[in-house]
Amino acid sequence: MTPRFQYYSNDIHRSKAVGWVTLQEFIRANKAPKPDTIELFRQIEHLNQIGDKLGKARLKERLYSFLPCVQTNGGRRYVDIAAFTGLAVLDFDNIDNSVDFKEYLFDEYKCIIACWLSPSKKGVKALVKIPIVRSVQEFKDYFFGLAEEMYQYNGFDDSSKNCVLPLFQSYDPDLLFRDDPTTWVQKGIDINQFVPQNTYYIQPKLDGLEPVIIKMINTGLAKINDNGHPQLRSLCISIGGYVASGYIDKNTAIDYICHEIESHQYLKKGIAGYQKTAKQAVEWGLSRPLTLTT
Repeated sequence: MTPRFQYYSNDIHRSKAVGWVTLQEFIRANKAPKPDTIELFRQIEHLNQIGDKLGKARLKERLYSFLPCVQTNGGRRYVDIAAFTGLAVLDFDNIDNSVDFKEYLFDEYKCIIACWLSPSKKGVKALVKIPIVRSVQEFKDYFFGLAEEMYQYNGFDDSSKNCVLPLFQSYDPDLLFRDDPTTWVQKGIDINQFVPQNTYYIQPKLDGLEPVIIKMINTGLAKINDNGHPQLRSLCISIGGYVASGYIDKNTAIDYICHEIESHQYLKKGIAGYQKTAKQAVEWGLSRPLTLTT
């Protein structure tokens, strides 16, 4: 696998590419940059430690940036895309145990080609091998398949769904790399767009059936020990259907599910992301009323 892609000057406002790099050259640029670049990274790390976000942002603009996911006609817009490279970017921010997480992520997901620390040393970035796609939408389909898995980890930033988002150069002499990655092939949807598609009517609440739905929630959550978002989404769509039929109050159902996520052995690894998925899925389920069977 030898994809090549463009890189851009230290002035992020210049939208024309400087030249091309191979994947191997990109790895070297992030693992062993020039001495003056290493010094710049040290300054960025210091400003991050003292909380100077503005100074950090200004220094980052002096770094080179890359477009690993696409090949373009020189610019950085969707209309400039000429081809896709078969790469996607993962980005995690504000992680206290970033070194340990980097190693875990690389070991856990064999589709990751390279994994390294961000310039601040409080984040982790990765390149993932995906199929070579033909459109922005198809790229997003694979990215959100990845996102469904990655939302379980605190700090996951889904801004990399934008395939022309610049990726700043980093410095991690312990960057992890493999030359025989698998290919990520699972597609997904954007949970931020996961909203009801139709109008709906909620039946008046029925007495005595709430415990049945609570038991159903507990049973469904107990079955989740991996691949959290798709399973949680499916469960909560069903619960939304029972809410629409009047078996349980909507707020009661959402509050109970969110409370259980906080102590769930698997889902508590990414509480905020899973709670967001649960709320959106219940809302979507309201447009699909379900009837309890005896």
